[in-house]
Amino acid sequence: MESQRDGAAAPTATSQDPREILADVRARVAAGAPLTGALLARFHRAVTAIDPGGTEDSIAVLPGNRGVHLYETPVSWITLVAGERVLDLGCGSGGATRAAARAVGPEGLVVGIDSSAEAIALARERTPAGLPVVYRRGDAQSLASIPDRSFDCVIASMVLEQLPDMRRVLEEAHRVLRPGGRLVASVTAFDRLRPLDAAFMGRVLAVVGRRAPGAFAGRASRASIPHEPEDQEAFAEVGFGHVEEQDIQFGVVMETVDDAWRVFSRTSIAYILDEEGQEELRAVLGRRLPHTFYLPIRFLRTRRPG
Repeated sequence: MESQRDGAAAPTATSQDPREILADVRARVAAGAPLTGALLARFHRAVTAIDPGGTEDSIAVLPGNRGVHLYETPVSWITLVAGERVLDLGCGSGGATRAAARAVGPEGLVVGIDSSAEAIALARERTPAGLPVVYRRGDAQSLASIPDRSFDCVIASMVLEQLPDMRRVLEEAHRVLRPGGRLVASVTAFDRLRPLDAAFMGRVLAVVGRRAPGAFAGRASRASIPHEPEDQEAFAEVGFGHVEEQDIQFGVVMETVDDAWRVFSRTSIAYILDEEGQEELRAVLGRRLPHTFYLPIRFLRTRRPG
């Protein structure tokens, strides 16, 4: 098996400080530039470089209804078996990668790909020796180094919303899957908020609307994946079968502002705000507490026919 330190050709690196990139994106979005396309990609690259473990440390630790877990549950839903090969797109700090590796065992292999050098470094640090894992830098929208029909399963955990071209990601996933291979993904599903939580988020998003109006573009103004008609067309036209859904909730118990900020400070909502905007957000959160917020996440499952 390849060493965890082995890697394929990496995306071109930039010497610019990610905090400078983030400041530039914030300024543009505050002026009304839509947070889409290349600007969205720059934003997520900067945030991941600054906080590569944000998702794993803030969401994966939350209690889920019916005992669900952000990484273990979707991995179990696709019924991985010993010896299978799995590709984890946008692997981040490696939470789903490690869950899949435990499922396929030493006879299998899991390849985690992320465009962020910081995320890959943290994933390697968090992965115990002996797991059948290889981490590589790469772009989920262009998997040129990966042969056709070479994986049994593709995972996309909390990443489809972050990539400018979801259709291209689906095309690449379909290409590298063997006939009958499975795709499993997780996305946020704010169209499934409880009424009480929708009111809570309305106050939060009002801050974003005042401070960063360009953030209300792209995915932020569309139905959650895969309910948008363009998303449904993408899955079908790429060649995937019926997309099954499982909506779940993670509980965020917020007694104090610090409780709320431990989660909200590591989200895109907070990162798109400058320091003054973040202080306003903290104040808004404080006025709505105590509150238990149920974060809706959707697991998706489909297959490449064959």
